[in-house]
Amino acid sequence: MLIRKLPRWTVAVLLSISAFGAGLAVSAAASGTPTTTFYACLHNGALSKVSTSAHTCSTDYKAVSWNATGPRGIQGPKGTKGTNGRDGSPVACILVTLCAWSTNFSGGSYGFNVPYGIAFDGTHLWVANNEGNSVTELNASDGSLVRTLSGALSGGFNFPYGIAFDGTHLWVTNEIGKSVTELNASNGSWVRTLSGGSYGFNAPFGVAFDGTHVWVANQNGDSVTELNASDGSWVRTLSGGSYGFNDPYGVAFDGTRLWVTNQTGNSVTELNASNGSWVRTLSGGSYGFDFPYGVAFDGTHVWVTNAFGKSVTELNASNGSWVRTLSGGSYGFSSPRGVAVDGTHLWVTNFGGNSVTELNASDGSWVRTLSGGSSGLNGPDGIAFDGTHLWVTNPDGASVTEIWSH
Repeated sequence: MLIRKLPRWTVAVLLSISAFGAGLAVSAAASGTPTTTFYACLHNGALSKVSTSAHTCSTDYKAVSWNATGPRGIQGPKGTKGTNGRDGSPVACILVTLCAWSTNFSGGSYGFNVPYGIAFDGTHLWVANNEGNSVTELNASDGSLVRTLSGALSGGFNFPYGIAFDGTHLWVTNEIGKSVTELNASNGSWVRTLSGGSYGFNAPFGVAFDGTHVWVANQNGDSVTELNASDGSWVRTLSGGSYGFNDPYGVAFDGTRLWVTNQTGNSVTELNASNGSWVRTLSGGSYGFDFPYGVAFDGTHVWVTNAFGKSVTELNASNGSWVRTLSGGSYGFSSPRGVAVDGTHLWVTNFGGNSVTELNASDGSWVRTLSGGSSGLNGPDGIAFDGTHLWVTNPDGASVTEIWSH
């Protein structure tokens, strides 16, 4: 399901040693010879003027120095193994700030052009390029390009947005085209394009698969369309009455029921997947919905991102009751949009913060917020988990970022 656009000084010292000749210092200490001394100025937890020559620090700056001499301490805990980028070389990661945690893919033949939707098919990633009228396929193993589908493709991509995988085929919603394109995941070939008639597609965005049927949220139509995944035939279009659809956008399936976010309605509608019947509409009170966008299921609870509320709401999937609303503090939510679950943790893209926030799914506690560096996070929006890594679309950066989950 994809979403709409609309440390302390000790760490600094460690980083400085690494950047200014840690290899030399360690080697010298091991051989028992004198080591190089480093000099720097410390102010508000930040180091400056780092060099191997003594110098004077300005007022309010503290002069500090260090070297690699001294008795050997006890051996610390072994760090977790990671990889330093895509070259596969192992590194020991004790502090996340000292380890590579992402790779960014952009330019060249990828053809990313305002990428939003992203889905994983078990081997490959599929990215919908909203303004490129194309879909890019990548190898999840190394991020390499497989193919870009566009042009003469019979699929008729017209501002593609959401994308879902049904085990065999992919379903792509076309925002302006008021249609849905079906593709073979095995080779990217076109199967059919659904539009007109009873389908009722109107600015289709969110799309989800329930094991048998495909469900599409029509934002401008205030409706949800149900399709047979076997042949693309129309089953029903849900609208009006108690459904309460109001700019429906995100869609998620919990194994029995569907959850649809209503952006302007500041609500979430729950449906029976078996027959499309209305279960309940959640709004007001402690829910704290404020332009709800993304929605995901973790096996027990449902998580909803609130783009305007800078928050995430957690619900009991069993009865729709409110569990908690997460906001402020270290969460760093800034126009949160996409949300994905990796089995233990929850990952939220912050469109306005150029970052991704990781949470414990068990209690909603903050784990970390990832940003900056070479991540290339730029208006991050869509997010998908491939069993090992997270993949994030950057519509403002025309790229896709891969994140090592742990």
